[in-house]
Amino acid sequence: MVSLSLTAILLLSVPDMREMRPTDGPSADAPVHYVPERPREYAQVRIEKRVIIRVPRRLPSSLAPMAGFSQNSSRTTYREKKIGKCLPMKNVLGVQMFADRYLDLVTKDRKRIRAQLEDNCQARSFYSGFYVEKTKDGKMCAGRDILHSRTGAKCEIERFRELVPQR
Repeated sequence: MVSLSLTAILLLSVPDMREMRPTDGPSADAPVHYVPERPREYAQVRIEKRVIIRVPRRLPSSLAPMAGFSQNSSRTTYREKKIGKCLPMKNVLGVQMFADRYLDLVTKDRKRIRAQLEDNCQARSFYSGFYVEKTKDGKMCAGRDILHSRTGAKCEIERFRELVPQR
């Protein structure tokens, strides 16, 4: 935003057109110089819209709509079930650290999805959640999308697995 004082200075620096007098043209005996026209310069401006989605860390006590689910999850053992390579971003409510290279994503439909991070990434870098750039298809995909932690870590997801309670 331009300040008022800067605007005033700009307005005062513009000459008053009423005070300007026309000047006589060049005299007939003045030498005429050829000045070549400058080449025209063109520029292109590209404006892009970038949307970043923040996925917060969820503590078991802060999952109000899933309170019963989180209490049962501490007593339940899970097995991993294969799912597709992509997960709808709008379905993800939050993230919980699991161990080493694994993050457990909590979804709106009360499921847990385990995201395995690439080899050199640690789940502890995502202790406060993560950011992911919104894609055209609205999905977070293994092998494509990169998770950004608030501490500066960047990790790609290697695969997703759904956690199914063992009975």
